[in-house]
Amino acid sequence: MNKITLLGTGCPSPNHIRYGPSILLEYDGLKFLFDSGSGVTQRLSQLDVKPSELDSVFITHMHSDHIVDLYQVYISGWHTGRERPFVVYGPRGISEHFEGIISAYDKELSNRVKWEKRPNEKGLEYKIIEIGDDLDVSKDNVQIKAIEVDHHPVQPAYGYKIILENEKRIIISGDTRYSENLIYEAEGADVLVHEVFIELKFNATRMSEQTVNNIKDYHTSPEDVGKVASKAGVKKLVLTHFVPPVFDEEQLKRRIAEYFSGEIIVGSDLMSLKL
Repeated sequence: MNKITLLGTGCPSPNHIRYGPSILLEYDGLKFLFDSGSGVTQRLSQLDVKPSELDSVFITHMHSDHIVDLYQVYISGWHTGRERPFVVYGPRGISEHFEGIISAYDKELSNRVKWEKRPNEKGLEYKIIEIGDDLDVSKDNVQIKAIEVDHHPVQPAYGYKIILENEKRIIISGDTRYSENLIYEAEGADVLVHEVFIELKFNATRMSEQTVNNIKDYHTSPEDVGKVASKAGVKKLVLTHFVPPVFDEEQLKRRIAEYFSGEIIVGSDLMSLKL
């Protein structure tokens, strides 16, 4: 079935209901993963999808909650029989990051390869492509384009535009504050999957007042999410990457509905939308 699935809808705060941010696109037998938050391979397993089946991985930005399980996706793909190189697209810095992970695991992996004698060593090869200004990946009936968004001081940061059959369009915002460029790229989209910052209650034992202000500053409030969806004229708004992971869902929808009259879906882990 052609669908997009929210594998993880959480944020850096650990939560057993909402795992780390990650999205799976399945279309005409192709499988693309967007971000690799904590627990992504466990969520794939719940869908009966092997990491070895992934055609490629797309990373939005270099925050830990979006890349923490990238090595797990890589190595579990080999464990489950991948026979082709592991392919990752991501922002500047992703290549150095991945090489660092490989270096850290070099001794462990070398010993494992020698001892386990698996027949698919080609599955350990990898290709890391850093996104330029014009990333445009096409495979069969799927086209994936990078959208630059505003998550300053994390630069660059991207969302993704997915075009199916040269017609249906799905937009993934990645992490961003209110972004005019995202609105432009999302115009008339069938689905907009957008992050949302709800609140962050002050706790003196683990944050300062500046912590709250700065985290709020580079994410998107419910009101601004509504404005983005309305200005872009999207058909369906799907919410993900909730800060915090536990909140009043109906109140959130009401806040957004003040600005956006279309369909609003509060995402949850393993929620799928047919395409």
